[in-house]
Amino acid sequence: MSPSSMRSPTYAANTRAQHGCTEHMLLPFKMKGKDMKRCTILTCLAFTLVFALNAFAGDDPQLALDHNNVFHGGNADFAKDAGDTVFLIGPWGSGAQVNGQFEQSADGQNSNGLPAWNGWTSVDLTVDASGPHWHVSDYMGGLNGSLAAYCGDETFPPCATWDDAGGYGNNWDAVLQYSYAVADPTAPCSVSVTGLAFSNTEPGYDYVYFRYVTAEGAQNILVWDDVHEFETFTANYDYAPDQYVGANADEICFQIFVQTDIAYSDEDCQYPSDGAIRVDDLTITASNGGLNETEDFNDGELGNWLARPATGVGDFARLWLNLEDLDPCIDNYTAQVAFINDGTQVEGVPPSLCLNWCYGPGGCIVNTTGGASLDPAAHLYNAVLSPVLDWPAEPAYTGGHLAFGVYRHEDLTPDSPGMFYAWSVRSATAAEDITEAEWRDRNYVYYGGPAYSRASEEISDLLVPERARVQVRLAAYEFGWAFGYMGDDGTPAPYFDNVRLAAFHHAGPVMSAREVDLAQDNWPAGPFLDMNDLGNNSVRFDMARNNARPGDTHNTPGDSIVARVVPIRAGAELVSNRLVYRMRRNPVFDGFRDPEWGSTGSADAMPVLNSNGEPTPYVFAYDLPDSGFLFPGDVLHYYIEATDIVPGGPAQTNRLPADISGFADFSDPQAYHRSYTVRALPSLDPEGRTPDILFWNDFGSRGEDEWYTALNNLGLQAGVHYDVYYTNAPASGVGNGLGGRSKLGLLDLYNTLLYSCGDLGAMTLCDGDHAPGDDITLLSTWMDSGDKNAFFTGDNLVSDLAANNQTEFLSDYLSVMPVTADIHPEIGNQAAPVVRPVPGNSVFSETPAWIAYGGCPRLHTFDGVTLDIDAERLARFTDSSGAPGYGYCAATLNTEHSGCKIISMPYDFMSIRTDPANAPGNGLSARTNVLREVLGYFGLDDTTWHPTPVPAMGPFSVQNFPNPFNPATKIAFNMPRTGHLTLKIYNVRGELVKTLIDEQRPAGAGHIMWDGTNEMGGPVSSGIYFYEARADGEVRTHKMALIK
Repeated sequence: MSPSSMRSPTYAANTRAQHGCTEHMLLPFKMKGKDMKRCTILTCLAFTLVFALNAFAGDDPQLALDHNNVFHGGNADFAKDAGDTVFLIGPWGSGAQVNGQFEQSADGQNSNGLPAWNGWTSVDLTVDASGPHWHVSDYMGGLNGSLAAYCGDETFPPCATWDDAGGYGNNWDAVLQYSYAVADPTAPCSVSVTGLAFSNTEPGYDYVYFRYVTAEGAQNILVWDDVHEFETFTANYDYAPDQYVGANADEICFQIFVQTDIAYSDEDCQYPSDGAIRVDDLTITASNGGLNETEDFNDGELGNWLARPATGVGDFARLWLNLEDLDPCIDNYTAQVAFINDGTQVEGVPPSLCLNWCYGPGGCIVNTTGGASLDPAAHLYNAVLSPVLDWPAEPAYTGGHLAFGVYRHEDLTPDSPGMFYAWSVRSATAAEDITEAEWRDRNYVYYGGPAYSRASEEISDLLVPERARVQVRLAAYEFGWAFGYMGDDGTPAPYFDNVRLAAFHHAGPVMSAREVDLAQDNWPAGPFLDMNDLGNNSVRFDMARNNARPGDTHNTPGDSIVARVVPIRAGAELVSNRLVYRMRRNPVFDGFRDPEWGSTGSADAMPVLNSNGEPTPYVFAYDLPDSGFLFPGDVLHYYIEATDIVPGGPAQTNRLPADISGFADFSDPQAYHRSYTVRALPSLDPEGRTPDILFWNDFGSRGEDEWYTALNNLGLQAGVHYDVYYTNAPASGVGNGLGGRSKLGLLDLYNTLLYSCGDLGAMTLCDGDHAPGDDITLLSTWMDSGDKNAFFTGDNLVSDLAANNQTEFLSDYLSVMPVTADIHPEIGNQAAPVVRPVPGNSVFSETPAWIAYGGCPRLHTFDGVTLDIDAERLARFTDSSGAPGYGYCAATLNTEHSGCKIISMPYDFMSIRTDPANAPGNGLSARTNVLREVLGYFGLDDTTWHPTPVPAMGPFSVQNFPNPFNPATKIAFNMPRTGHLTLKIYNVRGELVKTLIDEQRPAGAGHIMWDGTNEMGGPVSSGIYFYEARADGEVRTHKMALIK
């Protein structure tokens, strides 16, 4: 059991608030969102070249699947000495100040296996420990020139010259409460409260609620956000006898409740205000007992109103032995920290029982229903804290590293609660109070599993210079509501164990950057590739993440990239901080480039400014020109270089990334660090041709080797035969897929798409619902244009699309039906089943079999799918004897959609391995041979690796084929230049049947299908029809016949 001294006093035995009023917190609007899709992008701040906001603090957390999304700088010239590491937290025998195994030791050197906190404590972070915040004040003249009840803090300094001191803070849960015992508890009571209010909170995120509390819960009567000036309000409610609250069930209770989120307030100066709310002249009447009371607060007291914080969810932290898990590769039965609610941790809170994931103790899970707050809409945020640790006194110990073991199980299915894990550190100098220090992290919440993982984070830049003390915090955080996950199908996870904190010698400035804050592959800003004016095809140098908050419908990438650079040595100052780049330029565009920017160069860092125009410490922006610099076919490598110096000491330089080998090598997509590479798409050769194939890596660096090896083995060259689009930090879901950056007129230059999402179980293809970046619509429209080829692979692509209600995409395009998100139990629990092509299938004739490997060290849960109508099963999973005895598909083909050829696999391409007993006879690996046969079926092989010409200019023309037709005809057209095109169908009476095109179209050839339907989608009768095309002042009309 964790030490009780750290437990919140707010969960009293009867879980009732003072004055006998039961605490019920109502779900704020900002937490509502069951319709939100899992690709909801997270909070990003407005970001420009000279005015920007902190990308590391003050934002809502973003999603991360693992700990490889943050990169750290360094320099090979400053090698770390073998003996320069000191453990502050570590195992017994390491000499650490604190044990991180959560186990006892009899001799201080060896564990005896018994659980022990060893000075660690636990805390309920949902408790607002900063104070009740409500008080009587004359701030801003009160209201009507008198005193008023004020929820705010007059001591907050002004955020700008135009801002007054005072305001409200982050993470406030402040209640102003009134209770009254009725005269007759068996009779109803009509209650009315009137008053005057002035409120100002961040719209859409911070709220003020006037609510009545009843036996069934809280009832919101009024909800305020944004600015409401001197507003007179009335809040009425009729209590039934069975709705009274209090110890004797005879009280009415109402509250003015202020709830703010983790960012944007006067505390961080990102939303300056005059405080959350001021109220005055409150009049209360109640029919049962004859209450008629007015409070004007002019005596300086709150009177019968009570200021109090909201009740927390509870502290469920406990040490457990013999915890079960679902990781088939790793078990841990030693002592671990977990937050499982078995009914013994928080008094008055019954056990949280499982719905589906029942392997926890007694079938219990982490609480997802509000715990001690008695409100199902409240969300757990529970942490364990290390003891305060002494940092080594030697000045050379400027670096810090945190590592810990974690068992995670949050797959972000629609019914999941979004129970993430998180970590943070805080530090202080000898003159500072560490309990007042800021907790710092990478602003991520982590999901994934079910699996054990080893988290590893360099934290040097998160620690204050000349630190003397440091502390670590590990937490379970139910933050799924921010992304639309509000179910109760929880798990026992997370578990924590084997924590290590080390100090080491760090030379030079500390540098770090999140992958979402780095530059993303990109496309021209226009809807088409402009072949008439090549100078119009500039490609922007933009950040991966978007400047949009949850629910926004725009997709506006950050204009610059962001990194932290900290001169961590005592007395050090930055003397240089810049982005260095090198480009392989496409000579097609050399005549249109800005002469001030060459193929190599640098750009100095700029301070990131907050909303007051003040620099954010140690956070810098870097930018390159958005026009006249990058053009289609260019490839850019870059790194960040910073130098610091101490008085009388040497200058020291570090780079980010630390390894810049391959910086000048453009021969291969993997020659240089992929996250510090920008590809401007599409590639374009001097003959005006683009590659036929686009490879979309929607998984990141963990699956690239397998794809590139296969492509290279087939003789395919990036930028010539295929283009690459790489999604930075795809697990974060920040809207930077193809749907967020490309456009149909650009994607349509490719005839073939290769798609990989690896083992992502969420954040695959986004649908644009509540999130910028509609991949589904873009890909659907691209395939609707007809005659396209697509190869979709991913372990859980199908189940993710199914969870987001994309059944139409699965049926119409992939032509599969999802059955299970984990096929292994359905195929005899095989982790590496052999896959055999179906005899006589349309695609695979030279690859006799292959292995779909999903085994240790990281188990992959492949989707289980069956055929939809008209699809072809290409391959099947075999049983342990090698017989294809299962009804599930291991590869499918759909040729029934607009002449497209769409192949899909319910596992990622990277999982394909050669079966030694069935190796291909041509010397290629099974993986390479599978890709060879897929491309061959698409009409591409080693004799036809030809780029696709950009549609040639020519006279305006239009023609359909076939003619006569049944049931559809292809109407081809050629545009002499970019312009508006209309294409309409008329019957013999001159009546409009259907408008096929009425939009801007690029220069060159194009086509559209008419399927013999009218504007309403209904079939038309057989007969003669006319199609009329208008563009550039010219009209073309032709006749065609529909014969049924």
